[in-house]
Amino acid sequence: MKWLLAILYGLFVIWTGLLRGIEAQAYKPNSLWFCLAMGLLCIAAGYLFRLNKTAAATMTSLVAVAFVLFFYLYCFTCKPAGDATVRVGLVIVASIGFLAMLFLPAEVKACQQDTPD
Repeated sequence: MKWLLAILYGLFVIWTGLLRGIEAQAYKPNSLWFCLAMGLLCIAAGYLFRLNKTAAATMTSLVAVAFVLFFYLYCFTCKPAGDATVRVGLVIVASIGFLAMLFLPAEVKACQQDTPD
């Protein structure tokens, strides 16, 4: 399931970069290329999860989500007049949720009880 969420998160990040240009009704290359690169990195991580290369997928995901989260937190706190928008808030919340998903255990194993012999 992590593979699907990584791909969906990557698509959401790409959409965020596209939405910035749509809202401004202008070409915003920094937003577009940053979100495209980070989104494609998350999509690649989704494929790595699907191939059961979890260590590589987790590292790739962590790099991408760290850049996205810290960049948008910086924009939200340092430039609130221009960047405190619903779009930025949604990316921050989605990034925190994605980090939570990355650190959840894959499965919970039941405790074995001692059986009397």
